[in-house]
Order: sequence, then C-alpha cells, then structure tokens
Amino acid sequence: MKLAVLGAGVTGVTTAFELVQDGHEVTVFERRQTPAEEASFTPGGLLAPEWAAARATLEWEQSGKRPPWWAKLLGKRRPVGSNPGPALLAMACHSLERLSELSEQLMPSLGEQQGLLAVWRDQPGHPIAARLHSLLADYGCKAYLTDAEQARQLEVALNPDTALAGSLVVPEAWSANCRQFVLQLKAHARQSGCRFHFGTEVLGVEQMPDQRGVRVRINQKNARAEQFDGVVVCTGQASPELLKTCGLNLPLDIRVAHALSGSMREPLDAPSATVHDLQQGITIARSGQWVRAVGPALGVSRGPRGEAAFKPLYAALSDWFPGALRTGASGAVQEWTGTVATTPDVLPLLGPTSTPGVWINVGHGMHGWLLACGCARVLADQVSGRPPALDTAPFHAQRSLPLVA
Repeated sequence: MKLAVLGAGVTGVTTAFELVQDGHEVTVFERRQTPAEEASFTPGGLLAPEWAAARATLEWEQSGKRPPWWAKLLGKRRPVGSNPGPALLAMACHSLERLSELSEQLMPSLGEQQGLLAVWRDQPGHPIAARLHSLLADYGCKAYLTDAEQARQLEVALNPDTALAGSLVVPEAWSANCRQFVLQLKAHARQSGCRFHFGTEVLGVEQMPDQRGVRVRINQKNARAEQFDGVVVCTGQASPELLKTCGLNLPLDIRVAHALSGSMREPLDAPSATVHDLQQGITIARSGQWVRAVGPALGVSRGPRGEAAFKPLYAALSDWFPGALRTGASGAVQEWTGTVATTPDVLPLLGPTSTPGVWINVGHGMHGWLLACGCARVLADQVSGRPPALDTAPFHAQRSLPLVA
C-alpha cells in the first residue's frame, strides 16, 4: 500500500521503518527540519519495562489518595477502571525485544546496562518505595531496598551532604540514547525506500468522498494535497487538532516536560547508574560524555515556565552530583522544553480508527522511547493483516476513555 506517516519522532520513524520492511510504499511528513526534535529529543533514556509498569500501577492505586507531593507532580487525573500496569508491561517487553533485535542487526553499540537507583530524602518516601518494590516483585523484576549507607556504597558519586533516607535498586535496567537511535533508524528506513519530507506541515487528514483512500493536506510554499491508501498519525500533541477533519475526538492530555544536558566536568563525580529522585520525579543519568537531568511531565497550567522550569533540574544536579556538570565558560548546557500527549489510562492509542484508512499511534506520554518499537511492530502487523504478537485490546484506538477537559 501507499502509506503516509505523520511525524518523525521515535514513534513515527519506528512505524515508518516497520511498514517499509513489510513492503509498503511509505512517505513520512515532519514539520521540523530533522527527526526527533520534539518529545523524542532528550528523554531520560531509561528502558525498564517493570519499573514503568510498577509506576503506572502505583499512580492508578493512588488516584484518589495521593500524598500532597505526589498530587503536585501528577495533578488530578480522572480515574480509570482497570490497572494499566500489566498491559504496559506486555507492550514494553515486546518493544524491548524488538529494540534489541534492531540494535543487534543495525546498531550494536546502541545501549548499555546502567541499572536504576531510585532515591528518597526523608521518611515520606519509604512507603512509596516499599510499594514499588512489591510491585516490581509481582512483575518478575529483580530489585532490592537499601539504607542510605548502602546506597552511597553503590553510587559513590552521591553528594555526602545531601539528605538520603534509602534507595530502591533495579540492577538490570538499561538505557540508550533515543535520538541517536532515531537518526540511525531513519537512515536505514531511507535506504529501504522510505521517503522523508522535513519542514513540511500537515494541515489535515481527510477521507476521500466516494473513493478509497485518504487525502493529506500539506502546507509548503503552496498548499497542496496528496492521496494515499492510508495514513498513520504519530504526531503526539498535534494529533487531536489534525484529526478533527476526520470527526475524531482523541482523549489526550497535553503535558510539558523539561530537561537539561551538558558535558561531564569530572566522570568520577557523575552517576554510574540512572538515578531517580523518587519524591521530585527527576531522573539523572550519564549518556556518553554527557550528563542529563529530566523532570516529570506536568500539566500545562501547573508547571513552572521559562527559566523557573529548569531551576529544579539544576538544583537536583547540585544536590546529588555537584561536580558532574560542566558549566560556565568552559561548558555549554542545553536546556530543552517539550510537550508530550498522554491518555487518561497512560496506555497509547494504537491501531485503526473509525475512519477507514486512518491509523493512530499516539498518547505514549513519557513512555514513548520505551514503547516505540513494540507499538510500531504491532501497528505494522495490523496494517498488513497479521495477528499481532500480544493482546491489543488495552491499546485499542476506539476503547472507552473519559475525555480530557
């Protein structure tokens, strides 16, 4: 089939790659000038399916009884009926298997096993860590709790002057550079015949009247339209507005995340594992010769803006690893702000819509990097009429969800 993929983030590029591998004629449209310029530009890199599932389950359990600091981070999400953890775990494991295959075939030096160290500063963090530890065990993940002294022995670069109450260790978690993966996979997709149009804004998607196919309206120097047998929408926050022309109303919540990256000043002062501040929701990790801090995705109206949005990230780096980041005249720190789209039940919307020829792969929230390869493979199987490798009902694009206000 002649297919269009809208969006060249990690979700769009992986989807395009899988479709072209199945023999489809694929064209990717991206409004930015290069791939992975928005939500895929600088995620934390952590690839830990059981951890993501445990966090999702905990959030679901706490939906009506969150402690104040947890509610401040997550906001008031509308409750959903079932625990999303098992479905998220199944898709994440499927995704990691596919990512491992692609990495081994195309880019063998992509990832590394760093381990995860979740830390907390005072007593209120203990029950949260204990519940996460229990959930990780339920999901078959090796993990253990430590006191502060043991945590400092595991991660020697932790600032001895910062209060530390304990840690939750997930030793087999690994990480990889999302943007590096996207750039390399784009090159392989192009070699396989996929076309990429960058700097191209899509204005709308329309079903062809009395004809088979879908029209994609494009705004370049002169507005034009191109016809395809089908279109896969992977445009994140832009998806709801884009699909209004099809009469679709997607239940997506738009959130804002912030991150900063800079070169290491002294490797011995940088984290050896991925370190997650359990109470602030900030993740700190090294990637090659860089150190990166990523904050939680907050509601647009709740989170700080401008320079204030990066202060918690600088503060967390200064608290936990004060010598890690090179700043001042000798170091350039890159600050990034991006938006992510999430669903009320944190599971992406994946598969065909009620409009023939229109497919979606959106709503991954902060799990886009973790789920991208699995969702892409599942969607490609659906497009080609093959049964997917896992139950897709929890991700059905037309499942019943409360609309986001």
